[in-house]
Amino acid sequence: MERIRRYKWLIIAGGTALALVAFLLFRPDKLFVDDVVDESLADAFTTTSTTLVSNAPENPATTTGPTNDTPTSGEVSTTTTQPAASEPEAIATGSWVGIDHSAVGTATVYEFDGEYILRFEDDTDIQNGPDLYVWVLPGTEFTGAIPDEYLDLGKIKGNVGGQNYELPDSFDPEVHGTVLVWCLRFSVPFAAASLA
Repeated sequence: MERIRRYKWLIIAGGTALALVAFLLFRPDKLFVDDVVDESLADAFTTTSTTLVSNAPENPATTTGPTNDTPTSGEVSTTTTQPAASEPEAIATGSWVGIDHSAVGTATVYEFDGEYILRFEDDTDIQNGPDLYVWVLPGTEFTGAIPDEYLDLGKIKGNVGGQNYELPDSFDPEVHGTVLVWCLRFSVPFAAASLA
């Protein structure tokens, strides 16, 4: 009788552990919970500058102590960000289309000073899921097959709201015309936007 009771508890513990592993692996809750992002376009094109403010005497000949740029006692280091002087230009845009999942909103590629940013505009609302990645594909249509060639921009920041992705040097606006949200774990597409 004791042996049966022990096996019963082992089966319950094993089943619980298996259910927990399956939950963490498949994350079905992601289908029902939104990850909201609120980045602005200005966030993507800001410049950072560091200013060193010192309470040291103004005559450098009379100062002693460290000569490197590390703040010493009486010095304060401040960092400020400033938006770019001119505006980024939208060079391509497209609407999200869900692929067996719901998706609405807009994806836009912006260019400024030779750099490109992919932006999911504020109206973006894509059904969430586990292990979603943002890919940029050559061509202007997604065929539905696993892409052979793509630029991997990393994991999606969120499924709802405005967000920015820096495009690599290999991005060519004349070649790369499709944005894809891809579930890597299950090898299925969630949403695509054709850029024009």
